[in-house]
Amino acid sequence: MRSDILVSIAVVDEFGPAATVPRLAELAKELSEAFLYFEVLYILPESAKAGLEPLSAQLAVLPNLRIIFASDGTRFYRRRLIGALEAIGDVVAVLDLDELSIPGLCRQLADAHGRNEVLIGWRASGSAASWSYALLSLISRSIISAQTARTIILPRNLIHSVTSRRSAALDLRFEPRNALSRYRHFDIDGATSRNSSGGHSMSSRSELFLEILLSGVPRYLKAYAAAGFGVMLGAVAYGIYAVAILLLREHVAEGWFSTAIVQAGSTAFIAGGMSMLAIAMIAIYEHQHSGDDRVIVDEIANTSFFDKISTRNVELADSSPRDLATGGKADG
Repeated sequence: MRSDILVSIAVVDEFGPAATVPRLAELAKELSEAFLYFEVLYILPESAKAGLEPLSAQLAVLPNLRIIFASDGTRFYRRRLIGALEAIGDVVAVLDLDELSIPGLCRQLADAHGRNEVLIGWRASGSAASWSYALLSLISRSIISAQTARTIILPRNLIHSVTSRRSAALDLRFEPRNALSRYRHFDIDGATSRNSSGGHSMSSRSELFLEILLSGVPRYLKAYAAAGFGVMLGAVAYGIYAVAILLLREHVAEGWFSTAIVQAGSTAFIAGGMSMLAIAMIAIYEHQHSGDDRVIVDEIANTSFFDKISTRNVELADSSPRDLATGGKADG
């Protein structure tokens, strides 16, 4: 049993407390056998609070459990981000309970801490929809693959570099193309043949698609702005061409010059305006996504690490208060 690190496990509720709490009991049991200090964060929407009441007896005996309620409407991948940010451990895992055996998780936790690397679960084979992931990868800043699992493990000193980005919710699932931290894949135990449609709710898959699209918004707007400026420059060049024709040629069709100038001017005005609007939208988007948009409504904690603290490298003198006061000398 390791006693030199504090381990944090974040589990996001997806199928309701009745299905998840028994798995949390298994998780806590295995963690207690491998690590002296650990915490389990259970993140669920506020509306699921009523579903915990019938399970209060099971929850009461789970050691070091923190139940975090996010506001209703908080997306699944945003709740994963909440778990990663609220964890206090030396190594943090955002876990999908259906993907990884618990003994395998304990090995990978120790490995991530020792190697100081971000570990992402990896399946030996993808799903039938691998082509759609490849298409999404083209428009995203992340390496989107059907083989990437939803379990990620991060050492403490690398969490900030992952969670401080605007695309943090997506970076907790897929490796960014320009990642500053070291990412490494590890094989998911017993999940090599799992189909992406099994086990994951339709809402979480649609939210993943939304997160991918949102992460690419600045790229789309920058491309649009560049194209708009290109059209504006072309319109200006056409206007200069019209002026040159008027000055250099003796016979110009009546009304051609005025039509050309109106066309060039209106095109340059519209294209330039739309380009500047796109740039302004980029600034607004970056400003809105630069802060912490977590919405935590409540937290119930049953953690206690201090009762497991033992003295180390400390020599205790067997002296009474009288001895200490007199410097250890007897009277007389």
